[in-house]
Amino acid sequence: MLGLMLFLMMISGNVYDYTPMTVNTDPNYHEGTYEEWLAGQPDYEPFEVRTISGTDGAEFLLIFEEGLTDSLTPGLLDQWTTDIQSGGLSTEVVEVTYSQAEELKTYLQEKYSQGMQGAVLVGNLPTAWCALEDAKEANQSGETFPADYFYMELDGIWLDNWIGYPFMGNPGSDGMYDTFSGSLDPEIYVGRIRIDNLSALGDPTEILCTYLERNHDWRINGDPEPLTALCYVDDDWAPWAPSYQAAMQYLYPSTELVSDEAQTNGTDYIENRLPAEYVWISPFVHSNAGGHYWSPGPTTLWNQLVPALPHARFYNLFACSNCRFTTVHCMGSVYSLCTGSGLGAVGSTKSGAMLNFNPFYLPLADGSSLGEAYRDWWEYIASGGLTPGEKSWHLGMVLLGDPSLMPAMHILGIEEGVPPETALSISLSGNPCTGSVTVSLHGGETGIVEIYDISGRLSATGELTGSECTVDLRDLASGCYIVRVSSDSGTASAALTLID
Repeated sequence: MLGLMLFLMMISGNVYDYTPMTVNTDPNYHEGTYEEWLAGQPDYEPFEVRTISGTDGAEFLLIFEEGLTDSLTPGLLDQWTTDIQSGGLSTEVVEVTYSQAEELKTYLQEKYSQGMQGAVLVGNLPTAWCALEDAKEANQSGETFPADYFYMELDGIWLDNWIGYPFMGNPGSDGMYDTFSGSLDPEIYVGRIRIDNLSALGDPTEILCTYLERNHDWRINGDPEPLTALCYVDDDWAPWAPSYQAAMQYLYPSTELVSDEAQTNGTDYIENRLPAEYVWISPFVHSNAGGHYWSPGPTTLWNQLVPALPHARFYNLFACSNCRFTTVHCMGSVYSLCTGSGLGAVGSTKSGAMLNFNPFYLPLADGSSLGEAYRDWWEYIASGGLTPGEKSWHLGMVLLGDPSLMPAMHILGIEEGVPPETALSISLSGNPCTGSVTVSLHGGETGIVEIYDISGRLSATGELTGSECTVDLRDLASGCYIVRVSSDSGTASAALTLID
C-alpha cells in the first residue's frame, strides 16, 4: 500500500487523487442526521437584530444568540471587544433571533457591503446543512452535514433542488443544499462558538466566560518560549508527513513530527502528547465527532481530553467530523472551548479535512488572524471554482473559537494598538497572471521575493528594487502559488494564480 501511495504521488499533481480521506471508521457511531438536529432546535422566528454596542460599518461583527450577552460576567464583553479593537478591528455587537439561515446570510451580505470583514457566531445560532454526493460517482452515496462556509461565501448560488441526494432523482426540497454554482470564493471569514451542547463539561455560560477570560489572558501574556508545535500523523498519511510538518514550520519553526507507525497510538497521544508544552497540535487520524481512531489504537474519546490537561492553544484537526459542532460534545469544541488552555480549532463537520496547508500557515506566520488565514486558504481552494473532490474534502470545514486571534502576535512582537496600516503587506499586479508578476511591498523597500508551489517547493525568486520586483514565471506550470517577501521589516505573503 505504501509503495502504491508513493507511486500515485509521483504521477499525480492533485492531492485529492492520492491522499486517503479521513473518515469515521466506527460502524456503530451515529453522527446525527439533519432531521434529528432539526427536531432538537427552537422554532424559527422572524429575523430581528438588537444592537448591544458599536455602530454600522464595523470590520468585525460579534453575533450573539438572543439574550446570551445578559448572562456574561459584567465587563467581560467590553473586555473582549476592546481586545479585538486593540488588534486593529472596529467592532459591533448584536443579538439576533433564531431564524432561518438564509436570513442570517442576508444580514451578513448587508454588513459586508458596509465594510465588515469577519464575524463570530456565539451561542446556538442558525445552521445551514448540505446533502453532498460522494466525489466518486460510482459509489452513489453521500453525506449530510452542517456547513458554515455558507456564511463566508456571499455571492454564489446554493440551491435545495432535490429530496435526498441528486443521484436519487427525486426533485423537491428537503431543507438541505445540494446544488452549488456561480462564484464560490469567500468574501468574509466566520468563526463559531457554540456552548449549549457542552453541558457535561460544565455550565455552558461559565464555559463561555472562562474561554473569554483565557482569550484575554493569552492576548496580554502569550506563552513562554520556546514555542513548539506537534504534527502527529497516523499511519495512513505517514508518506506525506514531512510536507505537513514543513507547512506548520512557517508558523512554528520548532514543529515536532511524530509519524512512525510504531509511535502513533492513543496511549502515546493522550499520556505524552496532549499534556506536553505544545502551543499548536495537528493530529492526522481517522475520527468521528467524538473520537480519534488510531491505528492500532486505543481510541481517544472526547471525555478524555479535559482530564489529559492539554497545554495547546490551537488545533488543526485533520480528523473526520471532529468539528461537527451540532453534535453534543464534539471534540473540536472540547479542544478549543473546554480545555484549560484552548483558544481555537479548524476542522471538518464531515469526512475530510484541510489539504494544501501552505496558504493557511504562511499568512498566519506573517501575523494574520485565524479568520484571515482561514479565508486566504479558502480563496486558494475556491480559485477557479470547486471541483467535486474539493467539495467532498472541504465543504464541511469550520473554524471553532475566536477568529480574530493572531497566533503569531507574540512571536512577531505585534503590539496591541498598532494601527493596521503600519503592517507589512504585498500586492500583486495582475492576479491571475500570465508570464510574469510584479510584486509591490508596502511598509518596506528592500527584500527577497520567493514563490512556492502548493507542495512547498521554491519555484522562482526575485529581489525588490524600490519596493517592487517583476518575477519571470514563464517556466512555471499554470496553477496556484504562494508569494512570500522577506525584508528587514518582517515577512508578508499572498496567494497567486498563474494561467496559460
